[in-house]
Amino acid sequence: MSVGTTSMASAGASFRCAPWTRAQGADPIGTALVCDLFVLIETPPPWPEEIGDLPLFAELGRRGLGARLLAVRPPADAVVSGAAAELVAGVRAGVGVTIWRRSAAGGFTGTDHVVPDEHLADGITRLVREAPADEGWPAPPEVLLCGHGSRDSCCGRLGTRLALDAAADWPDLRVRRCSHTGGHRFAPTGFTLPDGLAWGFLDAETLDTILRRDGKPPLRGHYRGTTALDMWAQVTESALFERFGWSWLDHRITSVSTQVAPDRRSADVRLAWDGPSGPGLAESTVENSRTIPVLVCGEPPENAKKAAPEKALRTLTIHTSG
Repeated sequence: MSVGTTSMASAGASFRCAPWTRAQGADPIGTALVCDLFVLIETPPPWPEEIGDLPLFAELGRRGLGARLLAVRPPADAVVSGAAAELVAGVRAGVGVTIWRRSAAGGFTGTDHVVPDEHLADGITRLVREAPADEGWPAPPEVLLCGHGSRDSCCGRLGTRLALDAAADWPDLRVRRCSHTGGHRFAPTGFTLPDGLAWGFLDAETLDTILRRDGKPPLRGHYRGTTALDMWAQVTESALFERFGWSWLDHRITSVSTQVAPDRRSADVRLAWDGPSGPGLAESTVENSRTIPVLVCGEPPENAKKAAPEKALRTLTIHTSG
């Protein structure tokens, strides 16, 4: 497996991690985190480099909630869609918390809550573990964009700029800056919810296409994968997404199996689905196609402390009933 890079003279990019990685023609597919439960906690910035250094996040981490904990920037006007009854009136005796859970259909179902400041960790833990159906408000669709500048300057600069632009372009959509989502070299990075898809190298035009689901899905060079599947299966799912177009999101994955080779350089994936087009099965082999340095943002590739493999399909066979 070779390390493939493009010279900076021909790439015309700086040693900032995201522009440099994009100049290498990197495809972020297969880099989405795997997660069935997001807990978003309104936390005013600045955030430390490690969000777990905040006492609340450290305590929740020790409780083993099985969730991805993310800090989200509180809205400037103290209004959170979904909890409007209390918040519009300015009566906010607590912290805004959103819980997104994976549903049986494959996407997420979200609820907004206002948790009292007193015993905040206990309140969040109860909501996660007991999942009370009679509390909170249905969460609206939202976009989470990483703006964690103390973690990575590309996220702080590019993600924040995109979040501000997206909020202006989509005033009826909840757009929130969040803490580290992984893969800062693909900044701006983000999640769309409730579909639970992860994206990278975002810009206003690409995000607009994703939100409108208009035209060809902007997958290559932008799609990191679905948070429902492991990194190998994410590559296979992306190929199906490309084949079916936006209608793929109306299908439900019914089973998936991944057999990773002993050298961990490839994997065989079987993925079955059902939906409007009927049942189907994909059998594929996914491989590490090349390895790209993960830059320390602002430093040249030779200073990189690690490298990451880029994944691609070697073979794909699709069986459908049609």
